[in-house]
Amino acid sequence: MLPQSRLDRWDWIRLLVSVLAGTALSFLLLLLLLNTLLEPQLVAESVLRISRDVQLVEEVLTRMPVDQLPDGVLVRERLPYPESEPQKTAEFDLQVVKGLELRQGLAREIRRDRAPLEDPLGGYWIRLQLQNSAKTYWLYRPERLSSLSVWYLPFARTVALLIGVILGIIGFLRMYVESPFVRVMKAIPDTEMAPLSLLPEQGIAPLRLLTLRVNRLLERLNAVASDRRLLLRGLAHDFGGPQARLMLQAEALRTQLEGAPREIADSILEELRQLAAITAQLGLLADQEIPTEIHEPIILDDFCRRLISSYPNSHDLNLDVPRLFILIDLAGLERSLCNLIDNALEYGRPPVVLCAVRQQSMLRIWVDDHGGGFRSSTLMTMPLQPRADDRQRNRHQGLGLVLVDRFCRRQGGRLVLNRLESGGLRAEMLLMPTPGNPLFQAL
Repeated sequence: MLPQSRLDRWDWIRLLVSVLAGTALSFLLLLLLLNTLLEPQLVAESVLRISRDVQLVEEVLTRMPVDQLPDGVLVRERLPYPESEPQKTAEFDLQVVKGLELRQGLAREIRRDRAPLEDPLGGYWIRLQLQNSAKTYWLYRPERLSSLSVWYLPFARTVALLIGVILGIIGFLRMYVESPFVRVMKAIPDTEMAPLSLLPEQGIAPLRLLTLRVNRLLERLNAVASDRRLLLRGLAHDFGGPQARLMLQAEALRTQLEGAPREIADSILEELRQLAAITAQLGLLADQEIPTEIHEPIILDDFCRRLISSYPNSHDLNLDVPRLFILIDLAGLERSLCNLIDNALEYGRPPVVLCAVRQQSMLRIWVDDHGGGFRSSTLMTMPLQPRADDRQRNRHQGLGLVLVDRFCRRQGGRLVLNRLESGGLRAEMLLMPTPGNPLFQAL
Protein backbone atom coordinates (compact mmCIF):
# COMPACT_ATOMS: atom_id res chain seq x y z
CA MET A 1 0.00 0.00 0.00
CA LEU A 2 1.44 3.33 -1.07
CA PRO A 3 1.80 6.09 1.55
CA GLN A 4 -0.62 9.02 1.40
CA SER A 5 0.15 12.64 0.66
CA ARG A 6 -1.10 13.59 4.13
CA LEU A 7 -0.68 12.16 7.62
CA ASP A 8 -2.06 8.64 7.78
CA ARG A 9 -3.58 6.79 10.71
CA TRP A 10 -0.25 5.56 12.06
CA ASP A 11 1.19 9.08 11.92
CA TRP A 12 -1.69 10.36 14.06
CA ILE A 13 -1.22 7.46 16.46
CA ARG A 14 2.52 8.26 16.71
CA LEU A 15 1.67 11.93 17.31
CA LEU A 16 -0.82 11.00 20.06
CA VAL A 17 1.71 8.66 21.70
CA SER A 18 4.37 11.39 21.54
CA VAL A 19 2.03 13.94 23.13
CA LEU A 20 1.03 11.49 25.89
CA ALA A 21 4.69 10.65 26.54
CA GLY A 22 5.57 14.35 26.68
CA THR A 23 2.68 15.06 29.05
CA ALA A 24 3.67 12.17 31.32
CA LEU A 25 7.26 13.41 31.39
CA SER A 26 6.10 16.95 32.16
CA PHE A 27 3.87 15.86 35.07
CA LEU A 28 6.64 13.61 36.35
CA LEU A 29 8.96 16.63 36.45
CA LEU A 30 6.21 18.63 38.18
CA LEU A 31 5.79 15.90 40.79
CA LEU A 32 9.54 15.82 41.32
CA LEU A 33 9.53 19.59 41.70
CA LEU A 34 6.67 19.44 44.22
CA ASN A 35 8.37 16.73 46.26
CA THR A 36 11.77 18.41 46.37
CA LEU A 37 10.98 22.15 46.51
CA LEU A 38 7.33 22.70 47.38
CA GLU A 39 6.59 19.83 49.76
CA PRO A 40 8.52 21.39 52.70
CA GLN A 41 6.44 24.55 52.27
CA LEU A 42 3.23 22.52 52.14
CA VAL A 43 4.19 20.62 55.30
CA ALA A 44 4.99 23.88 57.12
CA GLU A 45 1.66 25.46 56.11
CA SER A 46 -0.30 22.34 57.07
CA VAL A 47 1.43 22.21 60.47
CA LEU A 48 0.71 25.89 61.13
CA ARG A 49 -2.94 25.61 60.09
CA ILE A 50 -3.61 22.38 62.05
CA SER A 51 -1.89 23.62 65.22
CA ARG A 52 -3.85 26.87 65.14
CA ASP A 53 -7.17 25.04 64.65
CA VAL A 54 -6.40 22.40 67.31
CA GLN A 55 -5.41 24.93 69.96
CA LEU A 56 -8.44 27.11 69.21
CA VAL A 57 -10.96 24.22 69.30
CA GLU A 58 -9.46 22.73 72.46
CA GLU A 59 -9.74 26.13 74.16
CA VAL A 60 -13.35 26.57 73.01
CA LEU A 61 -14.37 23.07 74.17
CA THR A 62 -13.29 23.90 77.71
CA ARG A 63 -16.02 26.56 77.79
CA MET A 64 -18.92 25.13 75.70
CA PRO A 65 -20.25 21.71 74.66
CA VAL A 66 -19.70 20.20 71.25
CA ASP A 67 -23.25 20.80 70.00
CA GLN A 68 -22.82 24.56 70.44
CA LEU A 69 -19.78 24.85 68.21
CA PRO A 70 -20.23 27.14 65.18
CA ASP A 71 -20.92 25.82 61.72
CA GLY A 72 -17.85 24.66 59.85
CA VAL A 73 -16.21 23.10 62.92
CA LEU A 74 -16.67 19.33 62.82
CA VAL A 75 -15.95 17.50 66.08
CA ARG A 76 -17.01 13.92 66.82
CA GLU A 77 -16.60 11.56 69.73
CA ARG A 78 -15.73 8.62 67.44
CA LEU A 79 -14.42 8.20 63.92
CA PRO A 80 -16.86 7.42 61.05
CA TYR A 81 -15.02 4.17 60.31
CA PRO A 82 -13.87 1.39 62.67
CA GLU A 83 -10.70 2.29 64.52
CA SER A 84 -9.42 -1.21 63.83
CA GLU A 85 -9.17 -0.24 60.13
CA PRO A 86 -7.30 3.07 60.10
CA GLN A 87 -6.24 4.62 56.82
CA LYS A 88 -2.58 3.97 56.06
CA THR A 89 -0.38 6.88 57.10
CA ALA A 90 1.44 8.41 54.16
CA GLU A 91 4.90 9.95 54.21
CA PHE A 92 3.45 13.44 53.99
CA ASP A 93 1.20 12.75 57.01
CA LEU A 94 4.17 11.52 59.04
CA GLN A 95 6.02 14.72 58.25
CA VAL A 96 2.98 16.74 59.41
CA VAL A 97 2.81 14.80 62.71
CA LYS A 98 6.53 15.24 63.24
CA GLY A 99 6.28 18.96 62.42
CA LEU A 100 3.44 19.46 64.92
CA GLU A 101 5.51 17.88 67.66
CA LEU A 102 8.83 19.58 66.90
CA ARG A 103 7.67 23.04 65.81
CA GLN A 104 4.44 23.55 67.81
CA GLY A 105 4.93 21.15 70.70
CA LEU A 106 1.68 19.35 69.96
CA ALA A 107 1.85 15.57 70.25
CA ARG A 108 -1.44 14.62 68.67
CA GLU A 109 -2.65 11.47 66.92
CA ILE A 110 -3.62 12.16 63.32
CA ARG A 111 -5.52 9.84 61.02
CA ARG A 112 -6.26 10.50 57.39
CA ASP A 113 -9.89 10.68 56.36
CA ARG A 114 -11.15 8.32 53.70
CA ALA A 115 -12.12 10.69 50.91
CA PRO A 116 -14.76 11.60 49.98
CA LEU A 117 -16.51 10.78 53.28
CA GLU A 118 -16.25 14.33 54.60
CA ASP A 119 -14.48 16.28 51.84
CA PRO A 120 -13.83 15.43 48.17
CA LEU A 121 -10.16 16.26 48.59
CA GLY A 122 -9.78 14.36 51.86
CA GLY A 123 -8.56 15.61 55.20
CA TYR A 124 -7.35 14.71 58.69
CA TRP A 125 -8.94 13.57 61.95
CA ILE A 126 -6.94 14.96 64.89
CA ARG A 127 -7.40 13.54 68.41
CA LEU A 128 -7.99 16.42 70.83
CA GLN A 129 -6.61 16.53 74.38
CA LEU A 130 -8.99 18.35 76.71
CA GLN A 131 -8.06 19.20 80.27
CA ASN A 132 -10.31 17.77 83.01
CA SER A 133 -12.29 15.66 80.51
CA ALA A 134 -12.34 11.89 80.15
CA LYS A 135 -14.06 11.97 76.75
CA THR A 136 -12.24 11.59 73.47
CA TYR A 137 -12.93 14.03 70.66
CA TRP A 138 -11.79 14.09 67.05
CA LEU A 139 -11.45 17.31 65.06
CA TYR A 140 -11.78 17.16 61.28
CA ARG A 141 -9.74 19.46 59.09
CA PRO A 142 -9.87 19.30 55.26
CA GLU A 143 -6.55 18.93 53.48
CA ARG A 144 -6.41 22.24 51.66
CA LEU A 145 -3.58 24.67 51.17
CA SER A 146 -3.65 28.15 52.57
CA SER A 147 -4.59 31.21 50.55
CA LEU A 148 -0.90 31.98 50.05
CA SER A 149 -0.16 28.86 48.02
CA VAL A 150 -3.46 27.58 46.61
CA TRP A 151 -3.25 29.78 43.51
CA TYR A 152 -0.31 28.05 41.83
CA LEU A 153 -1.53 24.43 41.75
CA PRO A 154 -4.09 24.83 38.90
CA PHE A 155 -1.66 27.11 37.13
CA ALA A 156 1.17 24.58 37.57
CA ARG A 157 -0.98 21.75 36.22
CA THR A 158 -1.99 23.86 33.20
CA VAL A 159 1.61 24.84 32.50
CA ALA A 160 2.73 21.22 32.88
CA LEU A 161 0.05 20.10 30.42
CA LEU A 162 1.04 22.75 27.86
CA ILE A 163 4.73 21.93 28.25
CA GLY A 164 3.96 18.23 27.85
CA VAL A 165 1.98 18.81 24.64
CA ILE A 166 4.76 21.01 23.25
CA LEU A 167 7.42 18.45 24.18
CA GLY A 168 5.38 15.67 22.53
CA ILE A 169 4.95 17.65 19.30
CA ILE A 170 8.64 18.58 19.27
CA GLY A 171 9.61 14.93 19.84
CA PHE A 172 7.29 13.78 17.05
CA LEU A 173 8.70 16.35 14.62
CA ARG A 174 12.25 15.49 15.65
CA MET A 175 11.83 11.72 15.34
CA TYR A 176 9.47 11.35 12.38
CA VAL A 177 10.09 14.52 10.34
CA GLU A 178 13.47 16.13 10.96
CA SER A 179 15.62 13.00 11.41
CA PRO A 180 14.18 11.14 8.35
CA PHE A 181 14.43 14.32 6.29
CA VAL A 182 18.08 14.79 7.30
CA ARG A 183 18.82 11.15 6.38
CA VAL A 184 17.11 11.65 3.03
CA MET A 185 19.10 14.83 2.36
CA LYS A 186 22.34 13.04 3.20
CA ALA A 187 21.41 10.09 1.00
CA ILE A 188 20.44 12.15 -2.04
CA PRO A 189 23.26 11.72 -4.58
CA ASP A 190 25.14 14.84 -5.62
CA THR A 191 27.56 14.06 -8.45
CA GLU A 192 27.83 10.28 -8.11
CA MET A 193 27.80 8.10 -11.15
CA ALA A 194 25.19 5.40 -11.54
CA PRO A 195 24.14 3.15 -9.92
CA LEU A 196 22.67 5.69 -7.50
CA SER A 197 21.83 4.58 -3.95
CA LEU A 198 18.16 4.56 -2.94
CA LEU A 199 16.77 6.77 -0.19
CA PRO A 200 15.38 5.54 3.15
CA GLU A 201 11.58 5.47 3.16
CA GLN A 202 10.99 6.58 6.74
CA GLY A 203 9.11 9.26 8.65
CA ILE A 204 5.58 10.54 8.14
CA ALA A 205 3.43 9.48 5.20
CA PRO A 206 4.09 12.55 2.97
CA LEU A 207 7.85 12.13 3.44
CA ARG A 208 7.62 8.41 2.67
CA LEU A 209 5.62 9.21 -0.46
CA LEU A 210 8.26 11.76 -1.50
CA THR A 211 11.13 9.31 -1.01
CA LEU A 212 9.14 6.59 -2.80
CA ARG A 213 8.78 8.78 -5.87
CA VAL A 214 12.43 9.86 -5.69
CA ASN A 215 13.48 6.19 -5.41
CA ARG A 216 11.46 5.30 -8.49
CA LEU A 217 13.12 8.18 -10.31
CA LEU A 218 16.55 6.95 -9.16
CA GLU A 219 15.69 3.43 -10.32
CA ARG A 220 14.77 4.81 -13.75
CA LEU A 221 18.01 6.79 -13.84
CA ASN A 222 19.95 3.64 -12.94
CA ALA A 223 18.12 1.73 -15.67
CA VAL A 224 18.80 4.50 -18.20
CA ALA A 225 22.47 4.56 -17.22
CA SER A 226 22.69 0.79 -17.57
CA ASP A 227 21.03 0.93 -20.99
CA ARG A 228 23.36 3.73 -22.02
CA ARG A 229 26.41 1.72 -21.00
CA LEU A 230 25.16 -1.27 -22.96
CA LEU A 231 24.42 0.95 -25.96
CA LEU A 232 27.86 2.57 -25.90
CA ARG A 233 29.60 -0.77 -25.58
CA GLY A 234 27.46 -2.22 -28.33
CA LEU A 235 28.15 0.70 -30.64
CA ALA A 236 31.88 0.53 -29.93
CA HIS A 237 31.83 -3.18 -30.66
CA ASP A 238 29.70 -2.85 -33.80
CA PHE A 239 31.80 -0.01 -35.20
CA GLY A 240 35.07 -1.81 -34.55
CA GLY A 241 34.48 -4.73 -36.90
CA PRO A 242 33.52 -2.81 -40.07
CA GLN A 243 36.24 -0.23 -39.44
CA ALA A 244 38.92 -2.91 -39.16
CA ARG A 245 37.75 -4.55 -42.37
CA LEU A 246 37.63 -1.22 -44.21
CA MET A 247 41.17 -0.40 -43.08
CA LEU A 248 42.45 -3.75 -44.30
CA GLN A 249 40.73 -3.31 -47.65
CA ALA A 250 42.00 0.27 -47.96
CA GLU A 251 45.55 -0.89 -47.17
CA ALA A 252 45.28 -3.59 -49.86
CA LEU A 253 43.85 -1.11 -52.34
CA ARG A 254 46.56 1.47 -51.57
CA THR A 255 49.33 -0.92 -52.55
CA GLN A 256 47.82 -1.29 -56.00
CA LEU A 257 47.39 2.41 -56.75
CA GLU A 258 49.78 5.10 -57.88
CA GLY A 259 49.63 8.87 -58.15
CA ALA A 260 46.44 10.70 -57.31
CA PRO A 261 44.36 7.55 -56.60
CA ARG A 262 46.96 6.51 -54.03
CA GLU A 263 46.71 9.90 -52.32
CA ILE A 264 42.94 9.43 -52.14
CA ALA A 265 43.47 5.99 -50.58
CA ASP A 266 45.87 7.54 -48.04
CA SER A 267 43.21 10.11 -47.18
CA ILE A 268 40.62 7.37 -46.73
CA LEU A 269 42.99 5.46 -44.42
CA GLU A 270 43.56 8.58 -42.34
CA GLU A 271 39.81 9.13 -41.99
CA LEU A 272 39.37 5.51 -40.96
CA ARG A 273 42.10 5.88 -38.32
CA GLN A 274 40.29 8.92 -36.93
CA LEU A 275 37.05 6.94 -36.85
CA ALA A 276 38.87 4.13 -35.04
CA ALA A 277 40.16 6.63 -32.47
CA ILE A 278 36.64 7.97 -31.94
CA THR A 279 35.33 4.41 -31.56
CA ALA A 280 38.06 3.69 -28.99
CA GLN A 281 37.03 6.81 -27.04
CA LEU A 282 33.42 5.63 -27.21
CA GLY A 283 34.43 2.27 -25.76
CA LEU A 284 36.53 4.00 -23.10
CA LEU A 285 33.55 6.16 -22.12
CA ALA A 286 31.38 3.05 -21.75
CA ASP A 287 34.05 1.34 -19.62
CA GLN A 288 34.36 4.40 -17.37
CA GLU A 289 30.62 4.26 -16.59
CA ILE A 290 30.76 0.58 -15.63
CA PRO A 291 30.69 0.38 -11.81
CA THR A 292 33.37 -1.55 -9.98
CA GLU A 293 30.63 -3.63 -8.32
CA ILE A 294 27.84 -5.22 -10.30
CA HIS A 295 25.49 -5.03 -7.31
CA GLU A 296 22.83 -2.40 -7.91
CA PRO A 297 20.32 -1.03 -5.40
CA ILE A 298 16.71 -1.97 -6.15
CA ILE A 299 13.33 -1.98 -4.40
CA LEU A 300 12.33 -5.62 -4.57
CA ASP A 301 8.54 -5.28 -4.72
CA ASP A 302 8.65 -2.61 -7.44
CA PHE A 303 11.13 -4.68 -9.45
CA CYS A 304 9.01 -7.84 -9.20
CA ARG A 305 5.85 -5.91 -10.08
CA ARG A 306 7.46 -4.55 -13.26
CA LEU A 307 8.79 -8.01 -14.10
CA ILE A 308 5.36 -9.63 -13.82
CA SER A 309 3.66 -6.85 -15.79
CA SER A 310 6.02 -7.57 -18.70
CA TYR A 311 4.34 -10.99 -19.24
CA PRO A 312 1.40 -10.99 -21.67
CA ASN A 313 -0.47 -13.43 -19.37
CA SER A 314 0.25 -11.46 -16.20
CA HIS A 315 -3.27 -12.25 -14.92
CA ASP A 316 -1.98 -15.77 -14.22
CA LEU A 317 0.80 -14.39 -12.00
CA ASN A 318 0.32 -13.35 -8.38
CA LEU A 319 2.75 -11.32 -6.30
CA ASP A 320 3.45 -11.47 -2.56
CA VAL A 321 6.70 -9.56 -2.04
CA PRO A 322 7.43 -7.15 0.84
CA ARG A 323 9.11 -3.79 0.42
CA LEU A 324 12.82 -4.55 0.71
CA PHE A 325 15.87 -2.52 -0.32
CA ILE A 326 18.54 -4.85 -1.64
CA LEU A 327 21.88 -4.73 -3.45
CA ILE A 328 22.14 -7.40 -6.11
CA ASP A 329 23.20 -8.31 -9.62
CA LEU A 330 20.11 -6.91 -11.31
CA ALA A 331 20.59 -8.66 -14.66
CA GLY A 332 21.27 -12.00 -12.94
CA LEU A 333 18.21 -11.67 -10.70
CA GLU A 334 15.96 -10.77 -13.62
CA ARG A 335 17.28 -13.66 -15.72
CA SER A 336 16.84 -16.11 -12.84
CA LEU A 337 13.28 -15.05 -12.00
CA CYS A 338 12.32 -15.17 -15.67
CA ASN A 339 13.65 -18.74 -15.87
CA LEU A 340 11.66 -19.81 -12.81
CA ILE A 341 8.48 -18.10 -13.99
CA ASP A 342 8.87 -19.56 -17.49
CA ASN A 343 9.31 -23.03 -15.98
CA ALA A 344 6.20 -22.61 -13.84
CA LEU A 345 4.09 -21.40 -16.77
CA GLU A 346 5.39 -24.05 -19.18
CA TYR A 347 5.45 -27.16 -16.96
CA GLY A 348 2.94 -26.25 -14.22
CA ARG A 349 -0.54 -24.77 -14.07
CA PRO A 350 -1.62 -21.25 -13.09
CA PRO A 351 -1.85 -19.35 -10.92
CA VAL A 352 1.89 -18.87 -10.50
CA VAL A 353 2.87 -17.08 -7.29
CA LEU A 354 6.08 -15.08 -6.82
CA CYS A 355 6.92 -14.62 -3.13
CA ALA A 356 9.80 -13.28 -1.08
CA VAL A 357 10.64 -12.90 2.61
CA ARG A 358 13.59 -11.72 4.64
CA GLN A 359 14.86 -13.99 7.40
CA GLN A 360 17.52 -12.08 9.35
CA SER A 361 20.40 -11.71 6.87
CA MET A 362 19.01 -14.21 4.32
CA LEU A 363 16.63 -13.43 1.46
CA ARG A 364 14.25 -16.14 0.25
CA ILE A 365 12.57 -15.77 -3.15
CA TRP A 366 10.39 -18.55 -4.51
CA VAL A 367 7.99 -19.29 -7.35
CA ASP A 368 5.07 -21.69 -6.82
CA ASP A 369 2.91 -23.31 -9.47
CA HIS A 370 -0.17 -25.49 -9.08
CA GLY A 371 0.22 -28.85 -10.70
CA GLY A 372 2.42 -30.68 -13.18
CA GLY A 373 6.03 -29.84 -12.47
CA PHE A 374 9.15 -31.97 -12.94
CA ARG A 375 9.74 -35.66 -12.51
CA SER A 376 10.82 -36.93 -9.11
CA SER A 377 14.21 -37.92 -10.53
CA THR A 378 14.72 -34.34 -11.66
CA LEU A 379 14.00 -33.04 -8.17
CA MET A 380 16.52 -35.41 -6.65
CA THR A 381 19.32 -34.60 -9.07
CA MET A 382 18.96 -30.85 -9.60
CA PRO A 383 21.05 -28.84 -9.93
CA LEU A 384 23.39 -30.77 -12.27
CA GLN A 385 25.25 -29.88 -15.41
CA PRO A 386 22.82 -30.61 -18.24
CA ARG A 387 23.76 -32.93 -21.06
CA ALA A 388 23.53 -31.83 -24.68
CA ASP A 389 20.37 -33.85 -25.31
CA ASP A 390 18.79 -32.41 -22.14
CA ARG A 391 19.37 -28.90 -23.42
CA GLN A 392 17.49 -29.70 -26.61
CA ARG A 393 14.69 -31.62 -24.89
CA ASN A 394 14.07 -29.52 -21.76
CA ARG A 395 15.31 -26.01 -22.40
CA HIS A 396 14.18 -24.45 -19.14
CA GLN A 397 14.18 -27.59 -17.04
CA GLY A 398 17.90 -28.21 -17.62
CA LEU A 399 20.04 -25.23 -18.52
CA GLY A 400 17.71 -22.60 -17.05
CA LEU A 401 17.78 -24.04 -13.53
CA VAL A 402 21.54 -24.51 -13.70
CA LEU A 403 21.92 -20.82 -14.51
CA VAL A 404 19.61 -19.95 -11.61
CA ASP A 405 21.65 -22.13 -9.25
CA ARG A 406 24.89 -20.51 -10.43
CA PHE A 407 23.41 -17.08 -9.75
CA CYS A 408 22.34 -18.17 -6.25
CA ARG A 409 25.80 -19.53 -5.50
CA ARG A 410 27.42 -16.28 -6.62
CA GLN A 411 25.14 -14.60 -4.09
CA GLY A 412 26.24 -16.98 -1.33
CA GLY A 413 23.17 -19.25 -1.50
CA ARG A 414 21.63 -22.04 -3.53
CA LEU A 415 18.54 -23.15 -5.44
CA VAL A 416 16.10 -25.55 -3.75
CA LEU A 417 13.26 -27.44 -5.49
CA ASN A 418 10.41 -28.92 -3.43
CA ARG A 419 7.06 -30.46 -4.23
CA LEU A 420 3.99 -28.82 -2.69
CA GLU A 421 1.20 -30.72 -0.99
CA SER A 422 -1.17 -29.34 -3.62
CA GLY A 423 0.85 -31.13 -6.32
CA GLY A 424 2.73 -28.13 -7.61
CA LEU A 425 6.42 -27.24 -7.45
CA ARG A 426 8.27 -24.63 -5.43
CA ALA A 427 11.53 -23.32 -6.86
CA GLU A 428 13.22 -21.33 -4.10
CA MET A 429 16.32 -19.13 -4.28
CA LEU A 430 18.21 -18.74 -1.00
CA LEU A 431 20.44 -15.64 -1.13
CA MET A 432 22.98 -14.75 1.55
CA PRO A 433 25.29 -11.74 2.09
CA THR A 434 28.83 -12.11 0.75
CA PRO A 435 32.07 -10.27 1.61
CA GLY A 436 31.56 -8.05 -1.42
CA ASN A 437 27.82 -7.53 -1.00
CA PRO A 438 25.82 -7.10 2.24
CA LEU A 439 22.67 -7.93 0.19
CA PHE A 440 20.39 -5.60 2.19
CA GLN A 441 20.91 -1.89 1.80
CA ALA A 442 21.34 -0.09 5.12
CA LEU A 443 18.88 2.84 5.24
